Amino acid sequence: MKKFAIITLMAALVAALGATQDMFPQESTEQINVDETELAQFVDALQQIEQVQMETQEEMISVLNDLDLSTDRFNELYQAEHNPEFELEQPLSDDEEQRYRMAEQELQGIQEDSQVEMSQVVENQGIDIDRFNEIYVALTQDPELQQRVQDIMN
Repeated sequence: MKKFAIITLMAALVAALGATQDMFPQESTEQINVDETELAQFVDALQQIEQVQMETQEEMISVLNDLDLSTDRFNELYQAEHNPEFELEQPLSDDEEQRYRMAEQELQGIQEDSQVEMSQVVENQGIDIDRFNEIYVALTQDPELQQRVQDIMN
């Protein structure tokens, strides 16, 4: 449940903050050719991105804890702010609203830094971000490519 809340939190932040580059687009693509060297670079980048995401989640949770907001409550406040039909279970106090605004601002900065770091990870592996995204999308749709990635990871 905690992981779901964190993922929800991150997804909400990415959507709310309008990340400058979508690291993981969802458009479908035709099968692509990826040589072993490029695939190894992709896997290295992907593993480093996962580490960045875990660190980002920990940092976000720390911010919320420091401001005495649970991830569930932050997500609830976020939903209420962005969905007029959503009703809060508990009313929002002035103090809580101030802490929510502070958290939102700090989390936005963390998310922006994370996006930059993930972009740098990809570029440091020698892959163009558009190409990384293309391979990522293909990976979600191509069982053979998935197996090749698994082979590299094992």
